[in-house]
Amino acid sequence: MIRDPGPYSSRYSSKGSLLTEAGNIIDGLSEGFSIEEVRRQSLDGTILPQPTFASRRKIWRDLHYRLLSHEPLWVEDSLKEARRRGSQSPEFVSLIYLHYALRDRLTYDFVTTIIWDKWQNGQTEINREDMLSLLDNASREQPQIHRWAESTRLKLAGSILTALRDFGILAGAQRKRIVRPVLPLSTAEHLLRILISEDVRGRQVLEDFTWRLFLCTQEDVANVLGRLDQEKRIQFERTESIAVLQTPDAWNQ
Repeated sequence: MIRDPGPYSSRYSSKGSLLTEAGNIIDGLSEGFSIEEVRRQSLDGTILPQPTFASRRKIWRDLHYRLLSHEPLWVEDSLKEARRRGSQSPEFVSLIYLHYALRDRLTYDFVTTIIWDKWQNGQTEINREDMLSLLDNASREQPQIHRWAESTRLKLAGSILTALRDFGILAGAQRKRIVRPVLPLSTAEHLLRILISEDVRGRQVLEDFTWRLFLCTQEDVANVLGRLDQEKRIQFERTESIAVLQTPDAWNQ
């Protein structure tokens, strides 16, 4: 399973987006090394430049969890293709962001509820208190949150906000504001394939909250699917009440 179903975790309390390190690891895979070989090279400092073994091990574990612990090989193939566009390309950054959010339920909920609601209401200011409020509300049903030290909660909120800035959904150093992130067509296709793998079909695709990670309305999603249809990657038609979507047979294998 690609998506993290929860409960909330403090796993993202450090290290942030790790965009450079993710690029280094994907480069190793693109050179033909196996995941195990890339792991060894990451730990011995060949791929990851961090000076201590403990730091390299933590980064490897984080990135392996985010990007490489899934079964589908097409995920790895998409990462390699996006990396060829460059480590700061919209294709690569958006794909790393998508998996960062899908692999952490707290981040996913924060973007698709708190940030989304603010954006829809024309509000752009976002801060650490917004994340802390989400944690307070969730702690009623997730008692593990009560066991986190206040310093952990603060680090977690700060780390996620910084990562979201690096991914392009927030802007600003001290005072952060919401901006609409770029959604390249290749990342939209990747997101769609994830939904298909989760047995989301028809109009449900348009309504799925995952598109909110890129601040997309249903109309935005329909436009993206229309562009994918124009490029013959999928088949998509929509009327007022019906959406007909056909994807490659290989996506169901």
